[in-house]
Amino acid sequence: MGEVGAIVPLPSTFIGNKVAAFGPVAGQAPLARVLRTMISGLSGPGDAVVAAARALIDDVRECLGAHDLSTVGLVVSGDHADRAGCVTSALEFLAGENVSARWVLLHDLRRPLASPDLSRRVTAALRAGSDVVMPALPVTDSVKAVDARGSVTGTVDRSALRSVQYPRGFTVDQLTALLAARAGGSFDEFDEAVRAGVPITLVDGDPSAIFAELPRDTAFLEAIIACGLVDRHRR
Repeated sequence: MGEVGAIVPLPSTFIGNKVAAFGPVAGQAPLARVLRTMISGLSGPGDAVVAAARALIDDVRECLGAHDLSTVGLVVSGDHADRAGCVTSALEFLAGENVSARWVLLHDLRRPLASPDLSRRVTAALRAGSDVVMPALPVTDSVKAVDARGSVTGTVDRSALRSVQYPRGFTVDQLTALLAARAGGSFDEFDEAVRAGVPITLVDGDPSAIFAELPRDTAFLEAIIACGLVDRHRR
């Protein structure tokens, strides 16, 4: 096994919208796209794990088989597993499988067009010594400040603003510590790292790694793929 593992959490929130994980987008399920993206930067598919709520396990297994990804690890995270529970289960699975991972990539299915090069940039920064790595793009939209009534009070200087993407990279020890120290409620690894004062290394993001709500945005993503914009951004 390699030094870098990959985790895709599938919490119970996907139970009511399975299309977001398993519905086809230009012939591939988002889960399969995300796994292939991360695996390309690893030593092999055995270093990747999907941690899913119990009610999603059969769907995950079917999806992995249909996309020739059956060697990807699969772990049950409980009946009502949230994101934190899934990530914790995945880390325990990797440790139990004796995977010698020092670092892990953590993805989000809502960004299914993230490029393999993005995973490689994150991995390279981890290998260079960073404990937390996140891809980011400069904010290009005009950002306005408003008052309590919703009236515009000015334009925010966007030169210091960034939009953070996925996959995100961590040392195993740092991600484990962030999970243990979380404030409760929903878990966001970026917020936890900021709260803990952990230095975050930013690497160049990917214009294709947009946030998508599926099935609503399926046609939009397929149009991006059909126009070749994904490949163009990855060069």
